Amino acid sequence: NIPFVFVDVGGQRTQRQKWTRCFDTSVTSIIFLVSTSEFDQVLAEDRMTNRLEESRNIFDTIVNNNTFKGISIILFLNKMDLLEQKVKNPETDIRWFYPQFNGNPHSLLDVQNFILQMFMSVRKSQQSRTYHHFTTAIDTRNINVVFNSVKDTILQRNLNALMLQ
Repeated sequence: NIPFVFVDVGGQRTQRQKWTRCFDTSVTSIIFLVSTSEFDQVLAEDRMTNRLEESRNIFDTIVNNNTFKGISIILFLNKMDLLEQKVKNPETDIRWFYPQFNGNPHSLLDVQNFILQMFMSVRKSQQSRTYHHFTTAIDTRNINVVFNSVKDTILQRNLNALMLQ
């Protein structure tokens, strides 16, 4: 058995200074969780900042941080069930918040791909591998499949690192 240690570093701005203390040299992977359905919401502490944009900005600081060079980043694009409800609702349109969106605003696949590209486009270097999964946390079958995939990814990265030593 190989132990996994998960650390929830919190998303609120006041919590971010504490993040660096959570990471040491033994970190092999970072799981970054995004609430995709928040594309039409703002932060509680800053009513001018879109929540999805804030998540992307945080992701940018992590994926491009030299401390995490060579560490696999696993991006969970979560709350697909809620995103689907919003996308299917004719009274909600992602273009109101992201005018650069060119797809069908009522196509879940188009919106998913747009959000994925929003996050993947901030990567400045290919030194860290980035994996992504579309998830619905309340769907236990989905989470089991995704977690097993993540576990395999982490184990494979650890085995590769051991072989290089």
